[in-house]
Amino acid sequence: MRQPYTETVTNQHSGSAQTQPAQTLPVSLLAGLALLSAAAPFGADTYLASFVEIAREFSTTESMVQLTLTTFMIGMAAGQLVIGALSDSLGRKKLLLIATLVFLSSSILCAVAPNIGTLIAMRLFQGLAGGSTVVLARSVVPDLLTGKASARAFSTLMGISSIAPAIAPLVGGFLGPAFGWRSVFWFLAAINVAMVVIVILMVPETLPPERRSTGALRNLLPNIGRLLRRPVFVGYLLAFAGGFSVMFSYIAASPFIFQELLGLTPTQFSLVFASNAAMLTFVSVLNGKMINRLHPRKGILVALTVMLVTSIGLIINALVGITFFTTWLLLFITVPMIPLIFANATALGIEEVRDIGIGSGSGLMGFTQFLAAATVSPLVGLGSNLPLSMAISMLTCALIALTAVLTLTRAGLHKRSHRLT
Repeated sequence: MRQPYTETVTNQHSGSAQTQPAQTLPVSLLAGLALLSAAAPFGADTYLASFVEIAREFSTTESMVQLTLTTFMIGMAAGQLVIGALSDSLGRKKLLLIATLVFLSSSILCAVAPNIGTLIAMRLFQGLAGGSTVVLARSVVPDLLTGKASARAFSTLMGISSIAPAIAPLVGGFLGPAFGWRSVFWFLAAINVAMVVIVILMVPETLPPERRSTGALRNLLPNIGRLLRRPVFVGYLLAFAGGFSVMFSYIAASPFIFQELLGLTPTQFSLVFASNAAMLTFVSVLNGKMINRLHPRKGILVALTVMLVTSIGLIINALVGITFFTTWLLLFITVPMIPLIFANATALGIEEVRDIGIGSGSGLMGFTQFLAAATVSPLVGLGSNLPLSMAISMLTCALIALTAVLTLTRAGLHKRSHRLT
């Protein structure tokens, strides 16, 4: 049986030392896990402002440049599914080290890519490595904590890691115009070096041999079947993937909307993107403080409802003629809803499938999340009205996620996992 992470405290009355489940993780470990979890925003957001420059240098289309984002997301999805399950047998730390080294190598190869085809291929390897670091870092928290402590830790983790979406576009907006788009990938390589150091020095092995499963890859498909037969887990899985797809519809379309249609410079676009990310960080911190007052499921429902309303507003905005302020304001309200979904859906979903495997459950959630994002990215580019395509995609994803939570997770409301003690 799994033992929760413990800490030693002194009884104020007897003076004796006692062991009890820990309520949080060391800040240094959370910060390290946050950087490892930031593979997606650093890998995706940093070079968004350079899309137009990449298309010009390689004499290619917007869709081909967007494909570099799609292959990255496909890699993120596959890496999480396979490595998440594998880590239930082999442990977390060794696989984390391998993943960060592959991430570093592929970032360097992206920086020296001679054509769009090579860049697309290397982005796939970046995604595979990035997906592995995300799922392994995400698995460490439920390895060590349970219940509300786990939900709070996920909120703190996202609060720290969400700084990356604020920093990444600013860095990309500076590096791209000043030194060219290739400098962005050299910056990513430097981040990868820091990740390698963190894994070696700061992240312990959190899944000891006695708690590991056997035949993780052999049981990968059977375990997926077991996971998908848990309706409550599927509900939070779809909420997790749907919420991310809403955000990714915005990520994929925003460089062209703000720069080509609204006339912003790469630096101005980066500031707009960073303002949304900064609000996301604030809501992440706020969510961690609200765990005891607002049930995580209610937080998810509030976030998805807001997304639904703002997506309708974006559709109207696209039909009547987009303006900078209206577009920015609606997105400024939409994007910060993400942490309410991510942290809460992860904590509730993983609690439902601990008996099957934390790595397997976390991996399937990540796989579905990034597979949905990879599907959304090229679809957003279809049609002659990009703002309308983006808004319809956001509305569709939010509606699917909201319906899933309302219909599939109700049965679990009285379970212990939903009480999150």
